[in-house]
Amino acid sequence: MVAWRSLHGQENSPRIARLLPNAVTALALCSGLISVRFSVDGAYDYALVAIVTSAILDGLDGRLARRLHASSRFGAEFDSLADFLSFGVAPIVLLFFWAGDAITGPISLCLMVFALASAIRLARFTAQSDVEIAAWRKAYFTGMPTPAAALAVLLPVSLTMPTPGALQWMGLHALLIALLMVSRVPTFSGKNWVLPFRSSRAGVLAAIAVLAVALVLYPREFLVTFTVLYLSSIPISCLSFRHDQRVHEDVPVSESAGL
Repeated sequence: MVAWRSLHGQENSPRIARLLPNAVTALALCSGLISVRFSVDGAYDYALVAIVTSAILDGLDGRLARRLHASSRFGAEFDSLADFLSFGVAPIVLLFFWAGDAITGPISLCLMVFALASAIRLARFTAQSDVEIAAWRKAYFTGMPTPAAALAVLLPVSLTMPTPGALQWMGLHALLIALLMVSRVPTFSGKNWVLPFRSSRAGVLAAIAVLAVALVLYPREFLVTFTVLYLSSIPISCLSFRHDQRVHEDVPVSESAGL
């Protein structure tokens, strides 16, 4: 999830430049709605692909806005609303229909806690979007971002069948992801990452094509791989944050609040 900050001179941006980021956000929102439709029809793999597509589009809209100097408060609010549907509601709808009649009240409550946590996470992020922070802190989010949480919470769909034992594990897993979303744990944002082959457009396009094919052909394997890699990166991000803080600031880690 990317917050769009207001930039001076936005009025001088071409109209198409101001509309393009919001159009990408609208596509992400539509992809979340399509995921809900697939979940209702029982096409869980397609529903998963639609959520991943929303996450990819969500990563593009803010970057487009900054590159085109077309950021706006409206874009920030629209982005948060789209994120809540695509990453707070659509994954839970998928899990509800996947579990079917085997789902219980306590497990339903766990899933609703996840949706509530995503709303709180997005509200906190939007409220802090205008706060100026040090450049090095922009490499980190506070807590798990909602797109990553949406994919991580769907891990049971790829690993198990909806048995009573699996559903209990699913509920506990959803609570853990919800806690990570609203926590103060620093996680990598990826904003400052530099691709080793950034000068090769062909290399970037080839990598995107390979990932797209893998997602379409092996959506469950893609989900498992992403979730394991992302959750494994959280301890590394904490250590990296503490290291950067020692280098740039002389304050206790407990007083930090990286975005």
